[in-house]
Amino acid sequence: MLPYLEHHFIAQSPAWAFHDFEYRAKQIAAELTQRKVRSISLWMEDGAQLACVLLGAWFVGVRTLFPANDTPESLAWANENADLWITDRTDFHQPNSVLFSEFGLQIEWQKDWQNRPLFDVHNQTEIWLKTSGSTGEAKTIVKTARQLWLGACALAEALPFNDSNDIHTISTVSIQHVYGLTVHIMMSLVKGWQIGRIQQFYPECIMREAEQVHRAIIVSSPAMLSSIDWQKMPISSRIEGIISSGGALPATLSDEIRSRVQHPLVEIYGSTETGPIAIRQDSGLWRILPNSRLGSDAQGALWIEADWLARREQTADVVEFEAKGFRLLGRADRIVKIADKRIALVGVEQALMQHLWVEDCYIAQHPQKSRLVAWVGLTAQGIEQFREKGRRALIHQLKQALEQTQEKAAVPRFWRFTDKLPRNSQSKINKAEFERICVDTQTGAIWLNAEQTENGHRIEGKVPLDLVFLTDHFADFPLVPGVVELQWITDQISEFLGFAPTIARFEQLKFQKFLRPADRFQIQLQWDAVKQRIKFQLLTEREVCCSGFALMER
Repeated sequence: MLPYLEHHFIAQSPAWAFHDFEYRAKQIAAELTQRKVRSISLWMEDGAQLACVLLGAWFVGVRTLFPANDTPESLAWANENADLWITDRTDFHQPNSVLFSEFGLQIEWQKDWQNRPLFDVHNQTEIWLKTSGSTGEAKTIVKTARQLWLGACALAEALPFNDSNDIHTISTVSIQHVYGLTVHIMMSLVKGWQIGRIQQFYPECIMREAEQVHRAIIVSSPAMLSSIDWQKMPISSRIEGIISSGGALPATLSDEIRSRVQHPLVEIYGSTETGPIAIRQDSGLWRILPNSRLGSDAQGALWIEADWLARREQTADVVEFEAKGFRLLGRADRIVKIADKRIALVGVEQALMQHLWVEDCYIAQHPQKSRLVAWVGLTAQGIEQFREKGRRALIHQLKQALEQTQEKAAVPRFWRFTDKLPRNSQSKINKAEFERICVDTQTGAIWLNAEQTENGHRIEGKVPLDLVFLTDHFADFPLVPGVVELQWITDQISEFLGFAPTIARFEQLKFQKFLRPADRFQIQLQWDAVKQRIKFQLLTEREVCCSGFALMER
């Protein structure tokens, strides 16, 4: 039984009363029944509308599928296993897809449903979740409505937040994944909260939505929380707590958030397979949830038994139990043996994250060598250090910092740098992407926005920190060699013309300003048909770095 009264609100903007929400869910249930649908795939942006479809489907025992993303593989999986798509996006085009705004509107549901509760805690309807495959092959996880509900109930009991319909959840995470589904959707339903409709991607949008409600709980991730400037960002007084999952928050960031928000910051530890496992309200020990039991196998990897699981689930996370909880030491595959030493990679990451120049980092073993690789997202100060002192000096300083707390074997031998690590919505690093940056040589720019006219071409780019030519040009003052600038210009000429032309020569070639690591730049091309040449400019901050004419061979 859901804890809402008829006049309570499920959502705002626009306001949606529970009475109307329930009626709409039963309309959906009725049309699913009429069409004899057995399984549906969901691709939804509006969290309240997702909850409506979900409860409507469960009401009549229709299986629900949640693809993790819109890759061809995920879409094919959903199409193979479902009779119908329900979506709220007009730009979503898949076979047998229907819009939430139209589905079930003309259907009269059965009178005997009038006094039947919308949700029964014993409901065994299946939910299929597709993992993202960030660490290997994606797989299907099967849960039931009851299991999802009981997991949310355990969290609701453990978290320090009231049951009140004037609390509104604001989510920065996807509702297609188990975290967003369990916490943003299911726990809101368990506690009788209002469900924030749209996933927020920017800090200012979070604060704007918080100002529009009475009380707000933020459901977020380390990736989002670490992107906020907590010292400068105006914090809404209506935020009463923050929930984070998808990886552990650095202790310094955790303390900084608590000092500004002055309300609970709670981290949740769990996985798609297990659901929620534990919580913590500081950077110390993890605390077990109600109605669950934890232990570890011979290798020290955690297992869980819980009311929301059909059987014991074994994790790959190595733990250390203490009287009042446990510590996470890292995944079993993230505890590696280097030079006969067992290295907990998470510990190395946490140590490196303490450095002023490091915004984010990921450390793992090189795919081809028995050595560690550090993939580091630099702060603005770190990038400035890279620009002014060079790559070698930066690595030297970071290694020295690590050597204060880590064994020699734990200090990475290989280093890769960027301004921002490409974490997914669950704050994970794709394994294939990591292995690619380990073995591939970065020779090109990072190309961004392009604009093309009949006689012109304009494209924006960024100089990657890992550009191979920076290493020796120059070691203590890195810059992009002029010949590389010309190569990038030539590549864009080919893109502009649609073929690789033969350039007879360059004329009036000038280099006027250095192009440096992390610089954003623009290449502008203009075709002169009469003279059979292209005028080019490479600019940064509206200053010309390189200019001239490329004469085509006639």
